[in-house]
Amino acid sequence: MNTNLQIRTLLLTAGVMPLHGVAATPPPDLSPETIEYVRSIVAEEMHAEPRDLTPSPEADTGFEFSGYFRAGANAFLSGGSKNGGSCFGLNYPKNDGAYYRLGNECRDYAEFAFSHVQQVNDIKIAAVWMMDIAGDSRGPTTVEPWSRRTRQLYVEAEGLLPTGNLWVGRRYYRTQGFGDIHMFDAFYMQSSGNGFGVTDIELGDDNSLHLAAFLNSDVEEPISDSNVLLFDARNEIGLGDTGDVVLGLQFAQNDGGPDGITATFEFQKTIGMLEQKTVLQYGTGIFAENPGCMGTDGGCYNLTADSGDDNIRIFNTGLFNISPAFKVNYLALYENSDAFHELKSIGIRPHFMLSKYWSVLAEVGMNIYEKEGMEEQELMKYTLALQASTDAGDYWARPALRFYVSSFDWNDAATAQSGLVRPEGNETDALVAGVQTEIWF
Repeated sequence: MNTNLQIRTLLLTAGVMPLHGVAATPPPDLSPETIEYVRSIVAEEMHAEPRDLTPSPEADTGFEFSGYFRAGANAFLSGGSKNGGSCFGLNYPKNDGAYYRLGNECRDYAEFAFSHVQQVNDIKIAAVWMMDIAGDSRGPTTVEPWSRRTRQLYVEAEGLLPTGNLWVGRRYYRTQGFGDIHMFDAFYMQSSGNGFGVTDIELGDDNSLHLAAFLNSDVEEPISDSNVLLFDARNEIGLGDTGDVVLGLQFAQNDGGPDGITATFEFQKTIGMLEQKTVLQYGTGIFAENPGCMGTDGGCYNLTADSGDDNIRIFNTGLFNISPAFKVNYLALYENSDAFHELKSIGIRPHFMLSKYWSVLAEVGMNIYEKEGMEEQELMKYTLALQASTDAGDYWARPALRFYVSSFDWNDAATAQSGLVRPEGNETDALVAGVQTEIWF
């Protein structure tokens, strides 16, 4: 028997036999020095600290996939609409105008995001790519041209700074601190583009700060060669039982004309069965037409504005949780700019659970919009929808499959300015039926 094999045999004997209360007897042909060496190894192993079995400093957590999309189809039961279609909105300067969305969305739209998270030593790195695609659901084929855009392409690192996450790249910067107006399909503080920033800077208990800077150099306005450097600051402050406050400031430095500022104040508080928030926004200069770039993709500046132009917007929106089966979403909004327009909007959407998977929704929305120097436009919408989801009692449950009928009424000013028409005559109403699916994940 060679020495190495003898040592392995002795190690096994010394390690196993004591477990059974048997004294280990070494092979007779081993020297005292070898026996003592083996005994020292066994003793060292028996008293050693537990081994660190954690992953190596470079750990890969893999890919994540998230997204949102909606798609559907509808048809006229009577009437017509803008561009011969079947959706109705006034020409307010946000995507698709001022409208209430249930049973009134003609664009198929999708957002898909891929992210890869990796832990390297003490640094957590996230690489994110997000694209969106959109097309007109009224198209006769599935091969119509669709828009495709990269909305996010950035890297974020956690651990490089004493507090906060540093990011560089392209961002769809709309949800940090602030949310959206669901019924209006609008994020109300939108600062998207290419730039850099730091999110989640801890200032204390329930107090965090987000800072960002963007360069917008391709603004589709009559004034060319305008570079807008946008600074964005958002402060989330928790006040305990009093509620939550979010403060926002956007400063747009325009090297081709006037600058612009939007200041945003948001107060959130759940009052009994009501989850609600009140938002006040004030915009000046190139933000005077649309403070915060509400409902746009960012870069909404009106470069023809004067530095003295301003705009004030206030709204309250929320969800009444009246019972496990009955919810009511609502919005009341007012906006006024002496230089551009006035908007008054109010809408309500009751949601009633019929069974485990089925619910019925109704939506009534009114928009009154007057552009400076023009007649006042009016648009009313009424929708009744049957909806299937995985939890009919949850207002926010998705996916949702909807079957709806929508009725619209508008005035002659809306026909003249926003293109709301009926192809068969001069009537100012229409009836539409359709289906839609919506999901986020």
